[in-house]
Amino acid sequence: MILVKKKETIVFLHGFTHSSHSFLNLPEEIFHNYRCLIPDLPGHGKTKVLEAATAFDTEAQVKLLKEWLSSLGLNKFHLFGYSMGGRLALQFALKNLAQIQSLILVSTTAGIEDQTIRSERIRADNQLAQKILSLEPIEFLNQWLSQPLFQGITERGTDFIAQEIQKRLPIQKSGLACSLKYFNTGIMPSVWDQLSELKVRCLVIAGSRDQKYSKLASSLVTSIPDAKLIILETSHTPLIESPLCLWKSVINFLQRLPCREREIKIIP
Repeated sequence: MILVKKKETIVFLHGFTHSSHSFLNLPEEIFHNYRCLIPDLPGHGKTKVLEAATAFDTEAQVKLLKEWLSSLGLNKFHLFGYSMGGRLALQFALKNLAQIQSLILVSTTAGIEDQTIRSERIRADNQLAQKILSLEPIEFLNQWLSQPLFQGITERGTDFIAQEIQKRLPIQKSGLACSLKYFNTGIMPSVWDQLSELKVRCLVIAGSRDQKYSKLASSLVTSIPDAKLIILETSHTPLIESPLCLWKSVINFLQRLPCREREIKIIP
């Protein structure tokens, strides 16, 4: 009998305005040692769905992701989510905990608890959704990346910003608008009160210059039973601003997880 290590799977979920292309430059340590699955989320990349709440809200996105993974025969996997993708990863994990080997959350939140703030966020994102439809894609992306949240990108100059915009093109204007309207943090259910149920190893990463999400990251780690916090010297986009440090942190986390091997009987 020979022990053969079977590759485990990592599912990567991207952020708003991104696509599966965001993870095309994964480090070799991950790419060669894991099966990497990188979907385009609804309204992004090449994934086009019905432009309605029934296709974009939290329940619909969790269901769509589960159906896609089931179609691939996946029962167990590691789940990585950045920003919007992190919110989906967290919602998915709480509903499908038995499938999750570990959870990696980057620049994300478990939702908004205060009803007044939720309502304000819904109004703001509905306005932004209308702006997406009225502006040319490049103009919208320029405005989107000019937010203080992305200072780590904007301070690198116009050429770097132009490169980031090109990486996101082409965009689905109506798809992004629907994502904002139906999967914003104001509409998404807050799950802060459920985090104690998240009995899997979890890595939470945020940027020290992203004050809002670094505080949220600390709250996530306090609420999740087995979670580790990594703070990098970035703003909201550590995948772009400090990819070497981010992936080193992820690899170290994965290497410290229990090793799973499958015994395969070799018959001569």
